Amino acid sequence: MKMLLSILLAISLCFADGTNICLADGAWIKGIAQDVNDGDTFNLIVAGQIIKVRIYGADSPEYRSNSPKLTQPYGKEAGDALRTLIDGKEIRVKLTGDCNFNRLVGEPCLGDSLNVSLWMIKNGYAWWSKKHSENRIDFREAEEEAKSKKLGLWTDNNPIAPWNFSSRIKKKNGSKESEKKKSKKN
Repeated sequence: MKMLLSILLAISLCFADGTNICLADGAWIKGIAQDVNDGDTFNLIVAGQIIKVRIYGADSPEYRSNSPKLTQPYGKEAGDALRTLIDGKEIRVKLTGDCNFNRLVGEPCLGDSLNVSLWMIKNGYAWWSKKHSENRIDFREAEEEAKSKKLGLWTDNNPIAPWNFSSRIKKKNGSKESEKKKSKKN
């Protein structure tokens, strides 16, 4: 019980003032998954507290229900797959000790054996996030398998990774802002 209270206190500190105070690498939390936002982010209810969790090692196509221009192909399907897999179910999350955009980063497990990160990659709902999990051979092999079987996002011959998609959107929006500034000067 003391451990749970310590975790909840650290989590509330992490998000209360926007700072990134996070839990130690390897800590486990358990709760009920709900409100799947997209293919790699969901809320976890722990002792009445809502904790936003970013799935470790997997990066799904971007999905914004209110903005089709910010949605990648296969983004909705990835979110639907994660929702079907975990929504309303008890999840254990092994935390990495990182925070990302006011989300705790962790590796979720459903039951005793289903690694959610690995499942999302293996079924073509997410890329292996090499930058954040470079030593995970199981993630690499799962991505290779999904590619070879043309599962999910790999049905597209040249899918655009979320990190490239986001940077293209930022560049595009940046050039629009530049054009607006130029037109105001003229």
